[in-house]
Amino acid sequence: MSSTLLNFIYLLNLVCWIGSIIFFFFFVAPAVFKSLDREKAGELVGYIVPGYYRVSYVCGSLLLVVLLLAGFESVGLKWCAWGIMMLGSVIAGLGLNPKARSLKEKIKNASEVEKPDLETRFKILHSLSVKLNATVLFAGLWLLWLSAGKFKI
Repeated sequence: MSSTLLNFIYLLNLVCWIGSIIFFFFFVAPAVFKSLDREKAGELVGYIVPGYYRVSYVCGSLLLVVLLLAGFESVGLKWCAWGIMMLGSVIAGLGLNPKARSLKEKIKNASEVEKPDLETRFKILHSLSVKLNATVLFAGLWLLWLSAGKFKI
């Protein structure tokens, strides 16, 4: 496979991944929460989030293929940045997000006595998810920085 094609696949997936994070967290989520009441906004964002994580898995997997084809010795710290991005996305998307969705459903049907505890647990999961996504974003920017010097995979 040509080096130009690999570079294109690498850059396309990296910028799509980083771009999806920036677009979702700085544009989509704030606009949704500003436009709709909190409950409806939460439902809409909850509907969008699984697709957001699928973008991460696809882009991360394609980046992995390119990095493997490039060879370990030529990639260096890019492995570390990619690993942080992938691990953060998987933990948030497959671990925290399903638990948060489950808690949201329990909150809807909970008694007034149970609600505060469930809401606190949801806020903790949401906070962890936001922190993980910020970590993924910064690792992605680091990976982009590592790639920008002498662009060669």
